[in-house]
Amino acid sequence: MTLKKHGKESSKVEEQAKEDFFTAAQMMVAVIEEFDAQDMHTGAAIGGALTQLITHLISVSPDIPAALGLLSSCITKAAYQHEGTTDIFNDDELVH
Repeated sequence: MTLKKHGKESSKVEEQAKEDFFTAAQMMVAVIEEFDAQDMHTGAAIGGALTQLITHLISVSPDIPAALGLLSSCITKAAYQHEGTTDIFNDDELVH
């Protein structure tokens, strides 16, 4: 059974989640650019960042399957975005 969200409160929550998603994505672009600016090894830097993000995801998730479900969804979205473009942001807006 799927619960459907109704009313102004759920739309506020959804809008905030959407805004938070894009803000966090833009922040990560800035972090990756900082890795490059510091001439860090790309694989090592991204590996360290991903390890911390995944560790935190697992610790705040209700269970491991929920964490892996979110991670899987993120990987799918990243693969889809990569197919369409190699630069997900253009002038601070998401490129579809």
